[in-house]
Amino acid sequence: MAGVTSYCLSEPPLFTRLRDASSVLIAGAGGGFDVYGGIPLAVALEGLGKKVHLANLSFSDLRRIPLEDWLLPGVAAVNPETAGNDDYFPERSLARWLDSAGREAIVYAFSKSGVQPLRSAYSAPGGAPRCRRSRTGGWWHRHPAAR
Repeated sequence: MAGVTSYCLSEPPLFTRLRDASSVLIAGAGGGFDVYGGIPLAVALEGLGKKVHLANLSFSDLRRIPLEDWLLPGVAAVNPETAGNDDYFPERSLARWLDSAGREAIVYAFSKSGVQPLRSAYSAPGGAPRCRRSRTGGWWHRHPAAR
């Protein structure tokens, strides 16, 4: 049958579909901590050699995030030191946990900007922005399209 992909019990269908992917974005759809549900999937995909990026449609007040942390309109790179609400900022809480676990500690926060801007943010050229910790312990990021 043309177009039918075969699956087996030893490999979940999602992993079969992602077999050729080198980079995967796991994103929550808003409401706070739903991106946390993707952590086991992220760990499993990293174990298969995939580069995994975490993101969330944020319900946090993102206006305190410094301008230099906004990678694209509606997309901010949140790291453990990102300014924000101390009472409710799930993206930063996750970035802090990732950092404490020795993992890449960037979580992308998508602002509540509407369907078209969010769609553009998801389909930005080059995929997820690159973020790395600098030698001095600070954070820097650059969207791949800006290389």
